[in-house]
Amino acid sequence: MQHIPEQSPFNYADLIDYREGQITSLALLRSKGVNITILAFDDEQLLPTHQTPGPALVQVVDGTAYFTIGNAEADLSQGEALMIPAGVPHSVIARKRFKMLVTSILPLD
Repeated sequence: MQHIPEQSPFNYADLIDYREGQITSLALLRSKGVNITILAFDDEQLLPTHQTPGPALVQVVDGTAYFTIGNAEADLSQGEALMIPAGVPHSVIARKRFKMLVTSILPLD
């Protein structure tokens, strides 16, 4: 695990800063079977439609995010989470600034 204080309480949202007009990311863990990343989206930033090879658990740690997952839509607020199945097209947009923690499960083959 990188960028996480050991043996001390912390808030995920404090690990990354917003940058004007950008989406920023910070890898907390990269391993053979799982990636954990925190992302900060400035206002109106879009992560275009994409797919992942494994499922992803998204947790909003600051602000509110708007997701499109397949044919469904979801607004997530701080403290809410969403499981995105493997291979399902999805996108996310920041109507206002927000931060999310993404845990991606990776295929082992």
